[in-house]
Amino acid sequence: MEFRIFCDNKGCGKEMRPVVNKDSMIAFCTECNKPINNITSFMKRQMVSEGQIQKTEKKKLAWAVKCTKCQKEGPPEMTKDEKLICSFCHEELDLNKPFAQMIKVNLKAQRRAGEE
Repeated sequence: MEFRIFCDNKGCGKEMRPVVNKDSMIAFCTECNKPINNITSFMKRQMVSEGQIQKTEKKKLAWAVKCTKCQKEGPPEMTKDEKLICSFCHEELDLNKPFAQMIKVNLKAQRRAGEE
């Protein structure tokens, strides 16, 4: 069953469904995203077991690829000789040709748009 409470932060005070960070065991208001102090540790553990936890938002970027060398995911960069490289470790990416060509076309278009 969903646990609801009023936020104890000044300026908010709204009724909401709080979430708990599993690592730090701190409860957060889902309206103002600030920590809430009026929740007991027992209730926080109960919220974790019920799945009422803070989810990390993983934002997908357009043309994001995962590097096989550093294991990080992000948009690739293009060198002057039109090779696609990882934006983190700067190693060359091994992508299939149609996908690589599509990324190159879009990166070139972004460069042209930035020059105007």
